[in-house]
Amino acid sequence: MANLTRNEIAVWLVLYRDSRDEIARTSQMDIARRAGVTDRTVRNVMRKLERRGLLKIVYRGGLNSGPSRYRVIPLEPEPTT
Repeated sequence: MANLTRNEIAVWLVLYRDSRDEIARTSQMDIARRAGVTDRTVRNVMRKLERRGLLKIVYRGGLNSGPSRYRVIPLEPEPTT
């Protein structure tokens, strides 16, 4: 978690908290409100989290098709020295 930005941590935690069986269903606007960032920041952070292997978009929702679904990948514990 040490190599994640504050925004990445905030968005990942919101999604992780909402996940049931590793799947979170929520809108980007709701994530933004709860993480204290803009919806544009949420979109950028989600792309970064996908590249890092911490998030996978399972279903892209829309206006008439409900919220998106995200698979939240748990963080690996950092090795202690």
